[in-house]
Amino acid sequence: MRINLDTGRLILRPLTPDDAEAAFRWCGDPEVNRWMIYPLYHRVEDVRAWLESRDPDNPDSYDEGIVLKETGELIGSGGLVWHPERNAWMIGYNLRADQWGHGYTVEMLNALISHIRETRPVEAIEGVFAAENHRSQRVMEKMGMRYVGDTSYAKLDGSETFPARLYRRNFPQPPEKCLICDRIGLIQRKENPYFVRELETGYVVIGDHQRFEGYTLLLCKEHATELDQLSPDFRAAFLRDMAMTAEAVQKAFHPDKMNYELLGAGIGRHMHWHLFPRRAGDTPRPGPVWQVQDMNSEAWLPSPEKLEELKAALNTELDRLIPDGTK
Repeated sequence: MRINLDTGRLILRPLTPDDAEAAFRWCGDPEVNRWMIYPLYHRVEDVRAWLESRDPDNPDSYDEGIVLKETGELIGSGGLVWHPERNAWMIGYNLRADQWGHGYTVEMLNALISHIRETRPVEAIEGVFAAENHRSQRVMEKMGMRYVGDTSYAKLDGSETFPARLYRRNFPQPPEKCLICDRIGLIQRKENPYFVRELETGYVVIGDHQRFEGYTLLLCKEHATELDQLSPDFRAAFLRDMAMTAEAVQKAFHPDKMNYELLGAGIGRHMHWHLFPRRAGDTPRPGPVWQVQDMNSEAWLPSPEKLEELKAALNTELDRLIPDGTK
């Protein structure tokens, strides 16, 4: 995407074929190329051909030239590319070796994220780096990204394959973009009457409608769509918190059976557990709760007194399961 952005120390601008000689300083440097996906360039003409092949107007690609404002030198390129299958913007960058260690990459990426968020949602950023590339790991950690899993990638010419790590950062969304982020915001402002308990990885709330008495939700603290978008430690703790909440629901409301469902669609793509206490005959025929047509009818909104009763019962059981009294 064509932009011109002043970040403080840097100018971010489109690359052009006229940048071929400056870009060759990193594209043709074996030290810079060590972990890159592209093969090492040996001729300026090949760099120019690459620059001519780019689409600077692609709205899903912010791959910009990085200019050192103090000197006017083009010292690298990088940015973010939208990957809808991951619901994330993938980061990438290339910097001359003599410019490493000054924080330019983090400055560039943070400025681009802020710029993109003015017109488009940035729900998450992801990055992949070779497991031995500790410099890139530090960049991603400075960006607030966390390890989510192991992977691998190969150079475009197939000459080498690298064991790699995937890092990700999920961003909270404004209320109009995500219903769950909105509800969490209400909890944090002490304005959500359905709030029961804050756990390590989420917020326990009583469901707005109580067609199935004791219906409870666990709202994930991370704005993420799938479990594989969470770090392993957070994911394990999230599943533990869900199981603990479900046990408390079962003990508080004595259903015949519990239903568990993890959803993340609707207004926003934000994971949340639905925990349904089930009882014999509570649906017209055996099957999931969603067959019930009036589940969200105002008739099933609990009175203030009933809501407090439900919350108290659930909190009592959570107290028994969490000896330290975590709120």
